Amino acid sequence: MKTSIQRRSAKIALAIAAACVIGAAIAAAPGPTSNGEFYYYFDASGKTIGYRAINCNGTFVSWGKTSSRYSNGYAFCDPVD
Repeated sequence: MKTSIQRRSAKIALAIAAACVIGAAIAAAPGPTSNGEFYYYFDASGKTIGYRAINCNGTFVSWGKTSSRYSNGYAFCDPVD
């Protein structure tokens, strides 16, 4: 039988774990999620510091670092026959 202190401790632990998961998701820089999508990442001065993309064939490509400063777009992918 659980005491009220054990239940309260379990609820607090669950709340802290959920906050950590949500915080990690918010802190992560966005990136490509579909074929043809690409992201360029910039530093505070506007210099390109990284790149992430999913090529039209589904291959993931990346170099450098991510940041909260970015520009994204989509490549034109020919439809597969």
